[in-house]
Amino acid sequence: MTASYDAVIIGAGNLGMWTAYGLAQQGFQRIAVCDRSWAGWGATSRSAGVVRQQGGSETAIKLGKWTRELYMQLGAELGLDSGFTETGYFVLAENEAEREAFQELAALRQQCGVENVWLSADEGRRHFPQLNWDMFLGATYTANDGFVHPPIAARNITLALAKHAAVEIFERCTVEEIDAQGGVYTVHTSRGTIQSEVLVNAAGPRGARLVGSLLDVAVPVSAARHQVVTFPTAGPQIAGLFPMCFALARGIYWRPEEQGVLLGYSNPNEAADESGRYQIDIDWSYHEQVRPIYEAIFPTLAGQGLARAWAASIDYTPDHLPIIDEARPGFFVVAAGGHGMMWGPALGIKMAELIAQGEVADLPEDEISLARFGRERQQHDRIALPFPTR
Repeated sequence: MTASYDAVIIGAGNLGMWTAYGLAQQGFQRIAVCDRSWAGWGATSRSAGVVRQQGGSETAIKLGKWTRELYMQLGAELGLDSGFTETGYFVLAENEAEREAFQELAALRQQCGVENVWLSADEGRRHFPQLNWDMFLGATYTANDGFVHPPIAARNITLALAKHAAVEIFERCTVEEIDAQGGVYTVHTSRGTIQSEVLVNAAGPRGARLVGSLLDVAVPVSAARHQVVTFPTAGPQIAGLFPMCFALARGIYWRPEEQGVLLGYSNPNEAADESGRYQIDIDWSYHEQVRPIYEAIFPTLAGQGLARAWAASIDYTPDHLPIIDEARPGFFVVAAGGHGMMWGPALGIKMAELIAQGEVADLPEDEISLARFGRERQQHDRIALPFPTR
């Protein structure tokens, strides 16, 4: 049998689930979310969970700010913990060009309602002396940045949708083919056929490009391997929580994790994986290249063994900015540009806003539209991991 819905969302990761939540808030009565695996699986469950408001463009800043608020609002709505932990966050400047750019961005963040300041290396040392500030000229700092535990964030949005009468979640439901006739999209899946006049591609690094191709829509989302390791302790000098840090030029960040430290990084010299393969093997040789760098920056990690390690394919766009757009009538694309946990809730709410109201408020069109990739672009997110350039 063929079932009809007000909206069908492909992808039950953080973006797809929050889009469904936003559509339910907008009054949609029947919403289907389908995923080839499970809700919150894939890139969502393998995320580091960083929630940073210190973006490198207006869109990046606002999405980070709104997402932080949305995680906490949903936790309060459910009567559960939001999963968000406030630690503060240093984005470290290693050279004069970064210092100049970061000071400009601090002013932009303040204009967007984020409390962000520039600190010299001496000021940073007083805040967090365990960091080797001799390697840096200073940092921008936001005190209420933090992180979520991805399993808790995924649990909360899944529970919110499972309790909502308007939403049905179909797990282990692979999209095989899509027909478009008369303004209706017929989605053939491994669990049957579903139809809607509204179809959302929220398929993430594994599927966004593939789903787009089923409708002859080019979606410039590629996959990059990202590696995460954790350490069992933060060292004897650190008791309790400590500020998160991002050494931008090195592409390395870390945050508290249980009793120790979580550290993430990507190799910019790797080629993009556009095949949809889920790249979860760990490149230990690259880890050994990174090790002397993170041990020099954060000496408390020197000589420590690892507690856990994993890799994930995360999505990115050429300018590291998101996509919130209608690619063809009734077919919408939402992508996170590598920030599914950091921006996912806000992206989902804004995607629902576009579907229900026909426009996205408070975000510049040239930072979210698909059309921007067909013209010369000036804007990009200047605070992003060094994803592949080939």
